[in-house]
Amino acid sequence: MVKGAYWDTEVKESQQLGVDGYPVFTRKAGTDVAYLACAQFLLSNDTRGCIFPQFATHNAHTVTTILELANHDSRPFEFQRLHGMGEALYDAALERAPKGTYCRIYAPVGAHKDLLPYLVRRLLENGANSSFVHQLVDPDVPVEWLCQHQSKPCASRSIWPT
Repeated sequence: MVKGAYWDTEVKESQQLGVDGYPVFTRKAGTDVAYLACAQFLLSNDTRGCIFPQFATHNAHTVTTILELANHDSRPFEFQRLHGMGEALYDAALERAPKGTYCRIYAPVGAHKDLLPYLVRRLLENGANSSFVHQLVDPDVPVEWLCQHQSKPCASRSIWPT
């Protein structure tokens, strides 16, 4: 399961097509919470023996939440990350992960015209000022804010559009 890899493209396409009530989340917090709900289901007994859960993310909150969900069970699963991104995060995560948990490292391949825009999107996404890593080193961002559950931004809105 991949979170947000084509998010910008999907929102833009929905806008261009004039789709009412976008079929994608237009706020990152909505995407984060939906991803965790899906992760919880994929790690549940309902899918045991049918699905081998694989989680692709570079989000530290998401990784730690998946580890917490998985620590209640011995079910095998794996993480996935892009080559050159998230190495320190996954080194630390795998030290705490259930035995037999791995991180698959992948490198996208394809035609230059397709590959370059994809890689630029990934770099922008992971290098954005709103990213966890940038916020972690920002002295103006309180530690309590960094540690809050991903559902908090969603819960703070009385009406939550996608």
